Order: sequence, then C-alpha cells, then structure tokens
Amino acid sequence: MSAATVVLAQQVVTFSPKVILDNLDLLWDGVQLTVLVSVISFGIATFLGVFVALARMSERRAVATFAAGYINILRSIPLLVFIVFIYYGVAIYFGLTFATGIQAGIFAFSLQYSAWLGEIFRSGIQAVPKGQREAAMAVGMGPVRTFVTVILPQAVRVAIPPTGNMMVGMVKDSALLYVIGVQELFRNAQLLANRTFRYFEIYLAIVVIYLVLTTTVYYGMKFLEQRLRPVDVLASVERRFAPLERRRRERLRTLRDRIAAEAPPTRIVAPEATP
Repeated sequence: MSAATVVLAQQVVTFSPKVILDNLDLLWDGVQLTVLVSVISFGIATFLGVFVALARMSERRAVATFAAGYINILRSIPLLVFIVFIYYGVAIYFGLTFATGIQAGIFAFSLQYSAWLGEIFRSGIQAVPKGQREAAMAVGMGPVRTFVTVILPQAVRVAIPPTGNMMVGMVKDSALLYVIGVQELFRNAQLLANRTFRYFEIYLAIVVIYLVLTTTVYYGMKFLEQRLRPVDVLASVERRFAPLERRRRERLRTLRDRIAAEAPPTRIVAPEATP
C-alpha cells in the first residue's frame, strides 16, 4: 500500500469536526432558506387547503367533482417529479419563466400540499357533530359566522396532529429542491462535501440539523395542541406563573356569578294531594 493510499484512508476514517465549524455560515444560509421555503409554502398550502376542503364538501356536484379531481391528481404525482415538471415542463410549454428556483419550489409545494391538507381539513370539519351547526343556525347565526365561530375552532383541534405531520414532511421534502439548483440545506451540504471530501462530517451535520428542525416543529405543534385542548378552566388546577390564565379564570367566575344572580329562582311545586 502506497503512502498516498494510507493518508487517504486515514483521512476517511478520522472524524474532524473542524470542517463543520469552519463552514457554519454556509450551512446556516441553507437552514435559513429551508425554513423560509417551508414556512411560506405551508402558509399558502394551508390557505388553499381550506378552500379545497370546502369545495370538496360543496353541495354543487360540479364543484365537489373538480375538488376531488384536484386532490386525486396532485396526490398521485411524486413530489420530485412535480417539482421538475413545474420548473421545466410548465415553463417551456406555456412560455412561463420563474425568476428563481425558489419560486418554482414554493409553487410546487403549495399546490401539492394543499391537496393533502384539504383532505385533513375536510375530515376535521366533518368530525364536528351536525348538532353544533344546527344549534348555531337555530339561535340566528348565519352560515359564515357559524363556520368561523363554532365549526372551525373545533375542526382545528381535530386537524392539528395530522397537520403537524404534514409540516414535518414539508421541512424534509424541501431537500428535493436541490434538483432545480436551489441552494437549500442539502444542496449547500452537497457542494461543501464535494469540495472538502469530508462526506461523513458534512452529512452528519445536516442529519442533526434536520433532526433539530423537525423536532422543533413537532413540539411546536404539540404545544399548540395542548393550548387548544378543551378544558374546564374553573375546575382545573391554577398554575403559579400564568397571568393570562388567571385573568381568564377571573372573567369566567365573574360571568358565572352574574348569570347565577340574574337567573330566576327555581320554584319547587309540591304535588297535589289526591283525595
């Protein structure tokens, strides 16, 4: 074995964190772009997903059929293929040009994830009992107010866990944008690894970074799920450092006392004696 081979073998098996520390700025740029694309795409997909869910439940057959076709077509296309198709196929055939690959990626993510989220939101809305909607309409609420104030808050609680899974998936799928030249986290790591030949260290770093990003999303959605969980505020144990919860508890107690004071007294009528 030659001396050059020995040196190369030692370089491969020797772990050196210095290459990661020396290129943190490049990895950080990739993290920022990954988070930016994921947040913008997920926001647009959530907005579109609500309309897709409402269209899917529409009483008009044409609208419901169109929404069902939209969902089935977009869900059947692999995301990698869809990204390439949007960036190259659509642009060439229709004469459209995307200024950057980032815009094409956001467009592709928003469309495909809106189909998945539309089905999630539809299941959440349909999980709300019909009696809730009928009761709201019976007291004079309009369809829009009923949906916003009665149906939507309950549907959101049902849809949060699967929506969080979709957000985690979008953060991971952002790595697919490397095929159209977007310098997100994986693309920057790939370029850095090819330049330094320290593949293990670089790819280990992005594995840890993706783990941190997805874990942050998971616990963020878990916190949101706990915050929106229906609880009896007056019966629950009061926490020491929760000023907002304390004020909410006081307002509810005041409202309860006012309702009890204004309620008419209950009269118990004794049954008449039979002869």
